[in-house]
This record gives sequence, C-alpha cells and structure tokens, in this order.
Amino acid sequence: MKYIIALILKYPIKTLITTGIVLIGLFVGVTNITLKTGNDTLISDQTDLYQDNYDYQMAFGKDPIILIFEASSLYDQQTLALMHDIQSKTEDMPGVYAVNSPVTLIESISQTMYSQTNTGLTQMSQGLIEVSNQLTNLSVQLQTNQMITPDLEALSTNLNQLITAQTQLGTGLVNLFDVVDTLGTSVASLSTDLNTLKASLDESMTEEIALIDDMLVKTSQLDTSLTTLSNQSSLTDIPAQTATALGQILTTLVDLSTLLEQQQTSMNTLSIALSTMGINLKQMGDSLGVIQQNFNAFEPGFPTSQTTLNTMIYQDGNLKDMFKGFVVDGKLRMVLVLEGDVTDEAIDDISNAINQIISDQNASDQVLVSGKPILDRAIKSSMMDSMQFMMIFAVLIMVGILLVTYRVKMRLLPIVMILFAVIVTVGIMGWLNIGLTMVSMAVFPVLIGLGIDYFIQFQTRYEIERSEL
Repeated sequence: MKYIIALILKYPIKTLITTGIVLIGLFVGVTNITLKTGNDTLISDQTDLYQDNYDYQMAFGKDPIILIFEASSLYDQQTLALMHDIQSKTEDMPGVYAVNSPVTLIESISQTMYSQTNTGLTQMSQGLIEVSNQLTNLSVQLQTNQMITPDLEALSTNLNQLITAQTQLGTGLVNLFDVVDTLGTSVASLSTDLNTLKASLDESMTEEIALIDDMLVKTSQLDTSLTTLSNQSSLTDIPAQTATALGQILTTLVDLSTLLEQQQTSMNTLSIALSTMGINLKQMGDSLGVIQQNFNAFEPGFPTSQTTLNTMIYQDGNLKDMFKGFVVDGKLRMVLVLEGDVTDEAIDDISNAINQIISDQNASDQVLVSGKPILDRAIKSSMMDSMQFMMIFAVLIMVGILLVTYRVKMRLLPIVMILFAVIVTVGIMGWLNIGLTMVSMAVFPVLIGLGIDYFIQFQTRYEIERSEL
C-alpha cells in the first residue's frame, strides 16, 4: 500500500490519466454485460452432464417456444391463417431450427397436391393428344373404306326378267300339260282305231297285221310316257313359286339398299364428327400442355377456404391421425424449435416478431406464448427491472442517510465513489464475459453496503488528518 501511495504522490497526473483511461475501458465493458438464466448458471459448463445436454441441443434444437391457440372451433380458417402468418415470418429467422405445426402438414399436403396436379396435367395432355390421333385415324379409315352400294336398278331389271321368264315358263308348262292330255286322248283313240282295223283284216294279211301290232306297241309306249308326264303336272307350280321368291328377294334387296344408304350417311356423319372431335381434343391437349409447361409459375399457397382445409384435415368427418397430435385440451399447439447456439438477441427478435404479428391481428386474447425461452426472457426482464429498482432505491436511501447522519463536507462523495465501484465491477464482468445471474446480482447490495461503510471510514480519517495539519 505504501508503494502505491508513493507512486501516486510521485506521478499524480499520470495516475489520474491512467485511472481515467481504465475507467473509460471499464465503461465500455459495461456495454458487454449480459443477463444469463441458462443451464450454465445452475451447473458448470465443464461437467459431462452439461456437455451432453449441449450436444443434444446442437443436434436436435434447443428448448422450444410454444404457442397455444384458442378458437371457437377446432382448425378454423382464421386460426390456421394466423399460424401460417407466424410460421412464414419466423421460420427463416436466425435461431429458428424448425417449426412444428398443423400448417407444416397442410403445406406438405398442398405441395403433394401441386405435384400430383402437375403430373396429372402432363398425363391428360399426352392422353388427349393420343386420343385425338386415334380419332383422326379412325375418321380417315371410315372415309376411305366406304361400303359399295349395289346397283339396285340393274339388279331390279334382272330380277324382273327372271320373274317374267318364270311366269312364261309356268304358262308354257300349263300349255304343255294341256297338249299332253290332248295327245293322251288322241293316242287312246288311235289305239282303239288300230284294234278295230286289225279285227277287220283277213288273217292272210299277215304283214299288215304285224305292222298294226307294231303300231299298237308303240302307241302303248307313247300312252305310258304321256301318262307319266301328265302325272308331273305339279311342276307348273314351281315357276310361280320361284317368281314369288324372286319378288321377295327384290323387295329385301330394296330395303337392304335403303339401310346401306342410311348407314353410309351415318358413317359419313360419324367420320366428320370424329374428325372434329379429334381436332378439339388435340387443341385441349395442346392447351393443357401449355398450362403444364408454365405450371411452375404457380405456387401451392395456403388454402383460404374452410372447405378445402376440411378436405385436407378431416376424413369421413373424423380428424386425421396426423393432426391429432397438435390438439391439447381442445386447443391447437404450435412449436418453434430453436437452434442449440441461438443467442439471446435472436430469441428477443423471434419473440418480438411473434408478439407483433399477434398484436397486428388483434389476437392477443386467443394466443398464449410460452416455453422456456419466453420464461427466461421474462426472468431477464424482471431481473433488469429489479436491478434498476434496487440500484435507484439503494442510492436514494444512502443519500437520505448521508444527508441526515453524516456531518462532513462533501457528505455525498461516498455515493459517487460507490457508483464508480459498481461501474468498475460491472465493467470487469463485461470484459471477462461474466454474466449477470440471480446469484451475481446479490453482489451489488453487498458492494454498496460495504463500500459506503469503508468509504465513510476512509473519508472520516482523511478529515481528521487534514484537521491536524
């Protein structure tokens, strides 16, 4: 101590300058002081337990910020829209490791639907073009492979000629059988006459008798042939039946020709319709192809329709299993997992962003923001407020006590010096990265109490020594 006093007395100016520089440096150190409420305030960061927990947080994230949403109905569009707003504005902020909420699932489903729609457009476009090509080919085939309609006029003429010929043949047959009957009668008369003539001849006329016998034999044969032919009189019905059948064939051919003409007209109409349909389908396919090529201009957005949301969230009127985990006592839960090395400043920014969004949408009474980071933030704020109140209140009490009980000149000097001592202490803590905790804050009341006591003694002794000079 004597050496220090001697040094101060020998170099008073340099001592003051050095002291001033040190105080300025310590003032700068005050700005580096931080409030700490983490695990390192409760357990040494050199222990295996602390290191294991630190490695876990670096791999899987730190303690999360938890948001509880209360709404009139579960999974209503307004609540989900508020969740989506919070997630979209915070998930890319520094310090956010991941966001776990129903919005994440809904966006994933929306992305899946987007991909399926894109694939569906491609398939529909290709399918429509293929169908169009097939219809066009079918139309061409229908036009080139036309059925040949028979020449009805020539066919009718030929059939009519056959009918006429059959009619004439029938008439001829009738006349023929009439002649046969007449010949039969004549042959019978001739046979009678020959027998009469034979009987009238003399037996000596042998040659004449032999000739007559021969004629009778031939007459008998002719009669037999005419009788046989006369028995085939049913042949006269065949030409008439044939003519009738030919007439029916002619009528049928006329009807068939009419049907073929109608079918030909229908085939032409169908060919034109198929060609037109093919052109339209190709245009649709080309349009869908253009939509698919430019589909990346669209992005799967968050649904604004409650019906669409219900389709994604519910199945057959029941909540899907993947969404049940976000329901807590009839309220929706949203979790923001923080990175393991997130800073207090980043947590403050995230918390402020969340509160700002909730405030802008007038939903403060519908959303509860909680979690250890928020609790730590509240503790730090409370610690800072308590520290400021403690320092101000302690200074005011010391000022009152010194003014009333301390009867010396510059009676408030101990307060000034104690403030310098507090600044020096806080500055050293800032430079050494020693944060303020609930334990270290107890140093300041002790420092003020002991400092005031020691400085009053020092100042009193100074005044005594000075009075004896």
